[in-house]
Amino acid sequence: MNKLTIGLKNTYFYIIKIINMKQNAAIFYLTQNTDVRKTYLKTSLYFLFKNFNAEHKYPVIILHEGDFDHDSQDEILTSIRLSCRNCVTFRALDKEDFTIPSHIDKTKMENCINLKPVPYWRNNTYRMMCRWWIVHFPKYIKGYDYVMRLDDDSIIEEPIPDLFSWMNDNKLIYASNLLHTDCGICNYGMKDFFKKLCPTKKEAIDKLFIKQDVPSKSFQLFKFRSLLSITQKPDFELEETITLEQPIIYYNNFFITKTSFWERDDVKAAIDKIDKNGSIFYFRWGDAPLQTLLVKLYAKEDEIKQCKFQYSKRLQRESFKDDDGLYQSYMPLLYSETSCMTDQK
Repeated sequence: MNKLTIGLKNTYFYIIKIINMKQNAAIFYLTQNTDVRKTYLKTSLYFLFKNFNAEHKYPVIILHEGDFDHDSQDEILTSIRLSCRNCVTFRALDKEDFTIPSHIDKTKMENCINLKPVPYWRNNTYRMMCRWWIVHFPKYIKGYDYVMRLDDDSIIEEPIPDLFSWMNDNKLIYASNLLHTDCGICNYGMKDFFKKLCPTKKEAIDKLFIKQDVPSKSFQLFKFRSLLSITQKPDFELEETITLEQPIIYYNNFFITKTSFWERDDVKAAIDKIDKNGSIFYFRWGDAPLQTLLVKLYAKEDEIKQCKFQYSKRLQRESFKDDDGLYQSYMPLLYSETSCMTDQK
């Protein structure tokens, strides 16, 4: 065997080794076919490929409500560098997965939504989205070992390594980037619900909430009192002071998870009880606190990590309308060392 043959053989095995290192993984978006959402999505995909996926070429699945026709899909694909377009596919959600379930009292839900006790109370479509991420997302990720979620306005701002391989090497179940807190009014009753669901983990649950004592007659709780009279019983009366519990959450517009976790019988049983509880619709229980609690209570502590890199959302970096009223992407160029905000205005 000559040196050339040996060299080719070694190169062949090196290539096979590199191929085998790639994980069975995919990246998922959920978006809508509107001008502004498409602008966000194009920008997000630009930075996804620039800083991660141009090298690894993991599948990117763009989920939608059936509103992305052929022309709209082409509009997104042509905004992506040519060498990466084959990574991207579109998939419509099954209609029955993105709807208000039959066990929800729609009149009661509408009465609750119309109260708007906080500015970010949102509508029924937002609640359907929160339910989808908790109840139905596991159905769409079957066949993969790991998946990443990105929102259509998520920006990966700097080059990152193969986080799927990092998950596999460290035997992780879940990883996210940022910790946050969520609204105590939106997530009212969640702490007590999980204490009944997991009675042996009450101390752990206490650590995942921040207490806020508010006088029940304060202006802040004016509409909240009406909300409780709808969701509890008509003659419900608040005590003099009410304790709101703000959940500590993984900011899950970016996360990576091992799919097998969501197929566990105990996790699926917990998700079913969450769904039947109805508070996603009557209050506004969010997918972020629900997902955080499920991971924290059903996974081991050493199976959860934060993967810290520069990452931002729409609030830091808005699209804008030009003089013709058309939406334009805002591409960040310069960053400070300590902030996700750009130096460009």
